[in-house]
Amino acid sequence: MTKHSHPELDGQNPQTLYTFELKRPGQVLRERLTWWAVGLSVGLGLAAGYMLLNSEERSWSWPPANLTGKAGEVAVEAPFRQGAEQAMSAAELTQTAEFSEEWAEVALLWQQAIASMQAVPKASPDSPLAQEKVVEYERNLQYAQSNVASRASRAPNDKTYWTLGSDRDLVLAIQGTPSQTMQFQASCQQTWRYGDSVVELNNGYVKQYNNLDGSLRVLAEGPMVLSAQAAPGTWTLGSSEAEVVQIQGTPTRQEQYTSSRFTTLYFDQSSVMFENGQVISYLNSDDNLKVALQLPPLAQGRVVPEFWSMGSSRAEVLRVEGQTPVAISRNDNNCEEVFYFSEGEVTFRQGIVSGYRNQGQALQVR
Repeated sequence: MTKHSHPELDGQNPQTLYTFELKRPGQVLRERLTWWAVGLSVGLGLAAGYMLLNSEERSWSWPPANLTGKAGEVAVEAPFRQGAEQAMSAAELTQTAEFSEEWAEVALLWQQAIASMQAVPKASPDSPLAQEKVVEYERNLQYAQSNVASRASRAPNDKTYWTLGSDRDLVLAIQGTPSQTMQFQASCQQTWRYGDSVVELNNGYVKQYNNLDGSLRVLAEGPMVLSAQAAPGTWTLGSSEAEVVQIQGTPTRQEQYTSSRFTTLYFDQSSVMFENGQVISYLNSDDNLKVALQLPPLAQGRVVPEFWSMGSSRAEVLRVEGQTPVAISRNDNNCEEVFYFSEGEVTFRQGIVSGYRNQGQALQVR
């Protein structure tokens, strides 16, 4: 029987199949480092030789050309060019503007053009011309703003801009969610940031703003606009004293406060309070005030919620309740505003529901 075995194990014609050389670990490491150094030296030598042979074709500079020159010029020229384009758009729209909303768009474009020209650096060669354009554009802006106030409105309840005195709901509807919000509970103030621009609110109403980057759709001058608008033949929050008198008739008496900012007109037992000539609160005791708080219709596909709750906005409460409050009182010093309905009242802080009294269980709250 043939025996299957390994020759070396049997001792027949022994042949060496494997050779092993035992080395210390330190010796192995030294040899590897030596060969690595030799390889690196050879590689560097070849690279240096190549660079010397091609030195005439190479030139080095810092910073690279593509980071200077034209790119820097474009950065300086951008505000001027942008302002000129915005002014051209405003001039073109002026030719066809008819309704108040269209003139508002013209005014917004002039405001943006002015902001762009004011952003041109003084060191730019375009600076003198930019300053001339600011003066020219401001005249055009005044003309556009006068038309916003005097022209008929095509869609009174569909505003595409806001103003000083506008409520937080309108600003959010037009501008969207701010990129940053800062709240100061003690002073009843909020600061909203949209890019580099800032909106400051007090008790949920716009008190001031800084449209640094031109992103705010705000009219610097003109009638105050709010989320809730007047129905035909009525006045509303934000209406002027002249508008109220025109609709209500001559008041039975007038009360002027120590601060010239505030005035109250009485129509029998009912009263309307004004701050800086615009309605901020009222009391419809005799049910003779022609006041309405009308909200624009919801977008197609959206339905009015059945209830409001703590944390809801003014607009949400008005939409759910579906009626104009009997009275509204507002005290910015206490950071409080109260909507009084026939059988209940809702208290707001910074434009958000902070409490309520549902005496007759008629409020749609849960």
